[in-house]
Amino acid sequence: MKNNFDNTKFNFKYFTNVIFICTLSVILSIIMNYMGIGKENSLMVFIVGVLTVTILTSGYIYSATAAVLSVLLFNYFFTEPYHSLQISNSDDVILIVFFLIASLISSTMTSKLQYQTEVSKRNERTARLLYDVTKGFLNVTGRDNIVLKGINFIKNYVGFDCYVKLDACEQVYSTEGLPDYVDSVTTNINIIPIKGVGKKLGVMKIVNCNVPITDEIDMLIKAIVHQMAIVLDREFIYEERQKIRVDMESEHLKSTLLRSISHDLRTPLTGIKGAGELILESYDSLDPKSVKKLASDICDESAWLIKTVQNILDMTRFSEGRITLNKDFEAVDDIVNQTLSHVPFLNSSGRLHVIVPDEIILVPVEGKLIVQVLVNLLDNAYKYAGEEADVFLKAYTDGDFAVFEISDNGAGIDTEILSRVFDGFVTKQKNNIVDSHLGVGLGLTICKEIITAHKGAITAENNVTGGAVFKVRLPLEVE
Repeated sequence: MKNNFDNTKFNFKYFTNVIFICTLSVILSIIMNYMGIGKENSLMVFIVGVLTVTILTSGYIYSATAAVLSVLLFNYFFTEPYHSLQISNSDDVILIVFFLIASLISSTMTSKLQYQTEVSKRNERTARLLYDVTKGFLNVTGRDNIVLKGINFIKNYVGFDCYVKLDACEQVYSTEGLPDYVDSVTTNINIIPIKGVGKKLGVMKIVNCNVPITDEIDMLIKAIVHQMAIVLDREFIYEERQKIRVDMESEHLKSTLLRSISHDLRTPLTGIKGAGELILESYDSLDPKSVKKLASDICDESAWLIKTVQNILDMTRFSEGRITLNKDFEAVDDIVNQTLSHVPFLNSSGRLHVIVPDEIILVPVEGKLIVQVLVNLLDNAYKYAGEEADVFLKAYTDGDFAVFEISDNGAGIDTEILSRVFDGFVTKQKNNIVDSHLGVGLGLTICKEIITAHKGAITAENNVTGGAVFKVRLPLEVE
């Protein structure tokens, strides 16, 4: 920004003002002299002229020139001998000396007042710009947005183009329209480091500095860079905290998964190992019925083990987005029959009641996955409804949807987990012992993922009369 009080530069317009005002002062004084007004009053006209020069110009040099020129003009036109620079009367000498002192003092004070006023205006303008900068950065989030905000402030408030390169990434940000960073000019540049709390965050490279950088501009640039560094520090700290939180959650989920998997794999394996050892050690003393029962237990535990491992693998596929659907039109009663073949323990207990429509209903699904959903739901009902509770599997249509409803008349779903029953690792615990339950808690999560992939919906609620109700809704038409 140009300093209006730079006394070292000649300004022709200001010099013209000095000549014009001094000439006008002479003319007015001559008129007053013809009107009989004393020359002492003419000095007041010259003082007013000097003050007028001070107001219309900037810098002490012009007002001082006007004061000296006024003294010379007054001496030339209004002191004896007239039209000469000589002074014959000592009273005129004293009058001129005091006039010169008064002119210099008044012009100096006026110049200083004018300068202080201009400085105050500049300071007010700078303070307002700094406030706008601070306010502009207040609600900005995201590394890219913060840097681009700073670049826009430099362009709008200072008028310079710039590049910004952060140490945390290889990307270079720049004013719109600038060439690549490596191709930028190497002259007329100003490099400012972007310093955060305790470390350097990057650099700002201001280019095309074709005008001098004044103290005001330098302060404004550094203020913008400082504010940008503060907000970037805040952003880096937030990202670091988010990363730590995600890592902690990942570690927690990993620990929960490993603990649950180890328990669920150990339980059926222990049963299989125990039944196998009993057959080997006591084979000769066991009757065929006992051997058959032990073999049946081995099969049941193996089936449960396979189901658990399959759930874990399926959950991995869903979390990685690698699930693909091979849809085909499947009959509802075929899906129900396939489901029943996978839960012989429930079907043979006499606790399962199945209701299917008489008409054929075709649903565009991947039958194997829907069977897996129904098996998981029936298995949960069998385990958690209670040993005396009945389980109901009902299939019907509701508008453009096929509905599979699995319900029971048991204790229902605990209200503490009802709202998050489809979240991972949510299971019903017994006696508040974390590892006392059977199941990793992924079955219902997998059910939800499968149904969502089919553009359907799955809900869970408690019956007013008791027991839980799970409803699976699948569209009858291919979208």
